[in-house]
Amino acid sequence: MTVSGKSSHSQILKSSSLIGGSSVINILVGMIRVKFTAVYLGTIGVGLFGAYNTILGPLAMLAGMGINSSGVRQIAEAAGKGDQEAIARSLLTVRRVSWVTGLLGMILLISLAHPLSIATFGNTSQVTALCILSSTLLIGSVAGGFGAIIQGTRRIRDMALQGIIGSIASLPISIPIMMLWRENGLVPMMLISALFSCLTTWWFSRRVKTVSLQMSLRETWTEAQPLLKLGLVFMSTGLMGAAAAYIQRMLIIRMLGIEANGIYSSAWNLSNYYIGFILGAMGADFYPRLTAVNHNNKEVNRLVNEQTEVGILMALPGIIATITLAPIIINVFYTTAFLSAVDLLRWQTLGLMLRLISWPIGFIMLAKGEKGWYFWNEFLSNLVSIGFMWLGIHFFGLLGTGIAFFGLYVYYLGAMIFASKILTGFKWTSNSNKLLIISTILLLATSLIVRIINTHTAAVIGCMISFTTGWFSLLEITRLTGSNPVSSFLNKVKNIIPRKA
Repeated sequence: MTVSGKSSHSQILKSSSLIGGSSVINILVGMIRVKFTAVYLGTIGVGLFGAYNTILGPLAMLAGMGINSSGVRQIAEAAGKGDQEAIARSLLTVRRVSWVTGLLGMILLISLAHPLSIATFGNTSQVTALCILSSTLLIGSVAGGFGAIIQGTRRIRDMALQGIIGSIASLPISIPIMMLWRENGLVPMMLISALFSCLTTWWFSRRVKTVSLQMSLRETWTEAQPLLKLGLVFMSTGLMGAAAAYIQRMLIIRMLGIEANGIYSSAWNLSNYYIGFILGAMGADFYPRLTAVNHNNKEVNRLVNEQTEVGILMALPGIIATITLAPIIINVFYTTAFLSAVDLLRWQTLGLMLRLISWPIGFIMLAKGEKGWYFWNEFLSNLVSIGFMWLGIHFFGLLGTGIAFFGLYVYYLGAMIFASKILTGFKWTSNSNKLLIISTILLLATSLIVRIINTHTAAVIGCMISFTTGWFSLLEITRLTGSNPVSSFLNKVKNIIPRKA
């Protein structure tokens, strides 16, 4: 069913606000957990925690088999057709497959616990801990299946709530365990956090009502085959991305040293905080919405343009502020020892703006289930990222890592436009082109200002540009959605506050 432009823009803004707000709370909860870990476990405990996650990360990808992503597509496509039986079959298949893949991942870690302990820690002291933590792979896979059900049926409010509740609920138990048992409480803490997250996701997935049906194992296998085929593509590209990130970090450490890697990490973390909210919202609601209309190229292109417009309007003021206030931001979150990351942060921020523009177009391949296009695009992009990183470091040193990131997304945006023109005949609308031109002019002007004017004056001018851009974005969002988001928020707050009779 086609929705009007204003209601569609409003839906994009609403979902972005919900998921973005949830992400902010999750980050704050994560910061609390990290702070307690640092205080009560010390450097050894933090290092052990990082080592566990390093082992679990790739295995979790293998255990998940990409079901959380391919499941979203299959469920969303069934929901888009309004076929209740197809929705029920998809939900049941996703549940069953996530249990099977999770069990396989658990068995895999148990069988590899001994060699992994020796390879990572130099001894067998962590074999028991790894065997216990293998259960988190099963829990995570099952939780991913429940999450795919919530996302595929586009229950965005439930998605936001389950993320918040799942992260907060474990704190009252996990933190006392950490305080009492120190390093020995690390494994139970990770297990409890995974359990609470899974239980919360399960609880919200139960709200999805479908018709009841029976499926034999043979029917489940038939239904699961396309799910697993697309899931394998997601899994393989995820592993490729992890490998590319590892090689990039290795290049920085080998060519520039461990200290340079710390500076790179600081810039990378800061640049991703703000834009991560918008990209997270894009994946949460936009992906299933696009999948539901994937056979209608006109609707696909319209949704991509609308998502691009809202994304630019939400991100541009913060992008400009980050570029101009980079020295202050780094000094606040880190120390003056990290000030060499200022120019690096600016290049990465510009690259993230290109990433924001290219992502809506990239979802076309996922929504249409174009496995070949998606796989080879990600494969080539990872190769380009490694090549650009080597060239950037070789010619420009640490600054070259930021230039390489920007160059990667120049290439990525071009590749997305090329693929989308073939798949759907995509092109930007006049309104999208207007916003792209305005954004380019403002970002070029801001980048020039911070180069030729002293830091304090540039910060003042940059804040003025950011404020003006924010005002323009607010007016433009009001025009697109038909309502002022600030006024709507204030009215909701006013209605919550008790009033005298």
